[in-house]
Amino acid sequence: MQGVCMAIRTIAVPLEPGCNPESVDGLPLPEPTHAALVRAGGVLRRTVYAAADGNNVAALLGYHRPHTAQEKLTAIGGDECLWADLIAFAVRHASSQPGIATVKVEGLNAAGDDAAGDDAAEDDVADGMDSAEDGRFAHYRQTTEFTCGPVALLDALHRRGLAPSPTRDEELALWREATIVVACDPYGLALAADRRGARPEVYVSAAGPVLHPDSGLGILDARLARDTQLDFERQVRERGIAVRVGAFGAETIGRLVDDGRIAVVLIDELHMHGEACPHWVTVTGRDPSGALLVDDPWTDADFGESAVDAFQMPVWQDDLDLMIRYDAPRSAQAMLVL
Repeated sequence: MQGVCMAIRTIAVPLEPGCNPESVDGLPLPEPTHAALVRAGGVLRRTVYAAADGNNVAALLGYHRPHTAQEKLTAIGGDECLWADLIAFAVRHASSQPGIATVKVEGLNAAGDDAAGDDAAEDDVADGMDSAEDGRFAHYRQTTEFTCGPVALLDALHRRGLAPSPTRDEELALWREATIVVACDPYGLALAADRRGARPEVYVSAAGPVLHPDSGLGILDARLARDTQLDFERQVRERGIAVRVGAFGAETIGRLVDDGRIAVVLIDELHMHGEACPHWVTVTGRDPSGALLVDDPWTDADFGESAVDAFQMPVWQDDLDLMIRYDAPRSAQAMLVL
């Protein structure tokens, strides 16, 4: 620590647009931190961690998606002599917050090395590849607005040893197999998984079309979407793929992953991203705290999110329960289990 005069504090930033503090204790907020703070919008919960010592200041930004159990620390700036203590404080503080199971650090350390610049991040989004990995698997970001289902399934197949690392070619090929234009339904995805050597089980809350044509969510032509889903469902049953009909909860998903299964789950994006829309994610297991681990094909790159936010993201079971029902009042549910 630089001296007894050094002070470290946190600033919880309100979600309202324009609530972006420009100074800390009268000292200007470092440009990298302020720029990241201005960029981080939507429903992301933002905290500024700041250290001041005399006329010197350093700061970094922490944020997390609501209803997730992780905090990301990023965008450090200011006096490098204050960085080591600031980072250590931010990690301790974030770890102590209710509901936080994991603190992730992106592109910052006491030496001032940055993991990747803005240009590299934009290139990653364009080609689907991201930088987060665990030594065996790496995050792959969907390259279109509507291919979450194919990417979530490719993730599961790769983790099962039934497919190589996802690529854009395979993402689009699988989408063409499973789409009801433009979304993908569980039956089409199940058929694609079956063709690749998996024996998936389909869980749905009710028989018939899961992505209801009347909802307009990810559907361009209601009649086409209905008829395609019905045909996919018929093919699934003809191929002998197991279909379990009935409501299920996150507790069911927890039991399945505890048994070593992987679940490709349809959620409502509202709770994590602030937008009501069906979206496919992959639930791969649990972390040591007991939170479920989720790979999300989507990152809000415009708000500064990266693979760090979406790869092996811990989510408490109760929070996942909020996400796995959508299209009120139907409360539709669907997942594939591999």
